[in-house]
Amino acid sequence: MSGIETKVDGGPVDEIAKIAGPVGGLWVAYNDLGISGANFANTTTFARFREEHHDRTGRGAARVEAMHDKLFDDIEHSFNTGDRSGLSFDLRGATPFQMAIWEACLAIPAGTTRTYADLAKAIRRPKAVRAAGTALGANPIPVLIPCHRVLRTDGSLGGYAFGLPIKELLLEREAVRAAA
Repeated sequence: MSGIETKVDGGPVDEIAKIAGPVGGLWVAYNDLGISGANFANTTTFARFREEHHDRTGRGAARVEAMHDKLFDDIEHSFNTGDRSGLSFDLRGATPFQMAIWEACLAIPAGTTRTYADLAKAIRRPKAVRAAGTALGANPIPVLIPCHRVLRTDGSLGGYAFGLPIKELLLEREAVRAAA
């Protein structure tokens, strides 16, 4: 589908564009409030991403050929520098705990990592280590909300919804950029 649609089945819709991400294509859903979802294009089809996005948000979504220049530039800047300050996110439906964990995740500088325990402590819930992991597993905007920067306390990779090879690639890429 090309062009911009403003309604699907009579309701508001988010737009979805495919862009080049740090480890392949990335589907990005967005609306006037900000980025509302993302997924790796090599792990899911557009149709599946749109369906999962609808199931999570209750909103329809339409594919567009290109996203707005400013949003594209802000995402590219975040990929190149790790600076997400120019991005806004639409995380309606998230719990306050999830929001706190994702915000703590956004504070992790590119090229560095933290542990699940570090995030739990950062939000003043030091015993909520497992819950922190669960919140990261529900992150609807991988890479842009950098949950890949979170490791187990022993320094091992832990889990990643998109597989450990992708997590390793993202961390290696950020380490190289940070060292440059």
